[in-house]
Amino acid sequence: MRLSVIFTIVLCSCLSLAQSADRPPQQTAPAKQYFIAIFSRGTAWEDAKPANEQIGFKEHSENLRRLRAEKRIAIGARYGDKGMVIVEAKNESDARSLFVSDVMVLKKTFTLELHQFRPFYKGSIE
Repeated sequence: MRLSVIFTIVLCSCLSLAQSADRPPQQTAPAKQYFIAIFSRGTAWEDAKPANEQIGFKEHSENLRRLRAEKRIAIGARYGDKGMVIVEAKNESDARSLFVSDVMVLKKTFTLELHQFRPFYKGSIE
């Protein structure tokens, strides 16, 4: 009797292991990566003109609008004479590619700084 109980336990364990080996491993979603893009006044910024009259302003705004529509921008803001957006990207190269054709950066109306952004807890901005 005791031997048959041990045999049954071993057999069930082996069957359980065999079934789990047949299943593909569960894939976890890659962790989201965020990058902060900081826009500062560049050498081509004209102090006498408001922001909406600067070289490339329309195209810059259209790019940000597109990124919002694609859900790539988590949040954006202005502070002082700077602007910033936090974008979701696969890596730094992917994040940088979002602004490679930004006319305000290309024409040096803005300078662009890009840094990895590592939130350590979720906030509550809505």
